[in-house]
Amino acid sequence: MSQYNSRCYSVPEEIISDILLRLSVKSLLRFRCVSQSWKSLIHCPIFTKLHLQRSPKNTNFLLVEIDVDPALVLSYSLHSLMKEAIPFNAQSLGFGKDLTECYCVNGSINGLSCVSSIVYHMKYKVFNVRLWNPATRLISAASPPLFVKRECESIVKFGLGYDDSTNTYKVVANIIDPRQWKNELRIYSRAGDTCWRTVSTSPDLLLSWEEGQFVSNTFNWLAVCPRGPIDRQRIELFEYTYDDYVIFSLHVEKETHKLLRMPVDLDRSKRQEPKLVVLRDHLCVFHDFKGTHVVVSQLEEFGVEDSWTIIMKFSYISLQIDACSCSFGDYSQFNMSEDGNYLLIYNERDSILLVYDQRVKEVSKCINLCNNNHRWVGVNGYVQSLVSPQ
Repeated sequence: MSQYNSRCYSVPEEIISDILLRLSVKSLLRFRCVSQSWKSLIHCPIFTKLHLQRSPKNTNFLLVEIDVDPALVLSYSLHSLMKEAIPFNAQSLGFGKDLTECYCVNGSINGLSCVSSIVYHMKYKVFNVRLWNPATRLISAASPPLFVKRECESIVKFGLGYDDSTNTYKVVANIIDPRQWKNELRIYSRAGDTCWRTVSTSPDLLLSWEEGQFVSNTFNWLAVCPRGPIDRQRIELFEYTYDDYVIFSLHVEKETHKLLRMPVDLDRSKRQEPKLVVLRDHLCVFHDFKGTHVVVSQLEEFGVEDSWTIIMKFSYISLQIDACSCSFGDYSQFNMSEDGNYLLIYNERDSILLVYDQRVKEVSKCINLCNNNHRWVGVNGYVQSLVSPQ
C-alpha cells in the first residue's frame, strides 16, 4: 500500500488547461496561488482569449451604483433576474479606489467597461477615460485629456469599441453643442494615441444625443438627414419624420463612415424619436407604432439594408406604462436573453428594470432600484473575463 502511495502521478498540462478554461473568473483568480505554473497559465494571453471565447456572450446586465464609496457593482443574467432579488447589501464585484471620480460608465466589451471622469477648469471641462475590468478589479491608466469649452454647454457621450484586427480598444466621444445643434466626433485608440483625433462627419447630419451603439466593428448613431438644411425650430418641435432619419455608421478600424437606411416598414406618423440598440449582436431599431405599440426591427445582416426584419411587437399596456407619457428617451438600456424569450428594459430616469416575457407578452418582473436613494447606471452585454485593461 505504501509503495502505491509513493508513486507520483502527473496530469497532462492540456487536461489541466481544459479544466481551468471551464471555471469562472472568480475561481481562476483564487487558483492563481496553487502554483507558479497555474499562475502563469491563467495570466497567459492565449488562455485569456480562449476563456473569453467559451464564456456566454451578451447575456449579463451590469448595475453600478455610483453615488456611494465604495460603489456597489452587480452583474446579472436575465434568467437570474427572474428568480432572484437584487441584494443591495451584497459585496461588490470591485470598484477600484481610482474610480472615485467616475461619473459615467459607458458600454462593455470583452469584460471591460469604459468609465469617464470630469474635472472643471475655468474655461474647459476636462474629460478622461479608463478601461476597467470589474471582475479582476484592474483599471487602465487615464487617457489623454479631452478639452471641451465650458461656454458651449456641450454634452459629451462616450462609447467603447474593439478593433479585432489589431486587438485594440478605441473610445469615441460624441461632443454635442445643444445651442448650435451641432456635434463633433473624437476618437482615441488605446494602442498609442497621445491625443483625441477628430473624425470627419457630414455637415448635413445631426447625430443623436444617445451613446453610439457598437456592433460588427462599427459605432452607430441615429442621425437626422433632412432634404434641406437642418432646421433648428423643426428639431425643437420634433417635426422631423422617420423619412428624415438615417443610421450613421463609423468603422472602428478604417475610421471611415457610411449611411444606412432605416427600416422601410415604419409607422410614418412620427410621435417620438426611434431608439437604436444592439440585441444579441444585431443592430435593432425600437420605434413607436400608432401610439399603441412598440415595434422592434432587426438588421439581420449588418450593412445589408434589405435585411431589416421585425422581430418583436408589444403594446405599451403590456409594459405597464402610460403610452401618453412614454418616451424612448427615458429608457437607456435594452438587452435580450440568448433564447430571445426575455427582453430587459431599463428606465434610468426612474431607476426601474422591466423584464418582458416575449412568450406570454407581459412584464414578468418589475424591479425598483430607488429604494436606497442612490443613482444606478446600467451597462449591457457584460461578461466576466480575465482580459487586462492595460
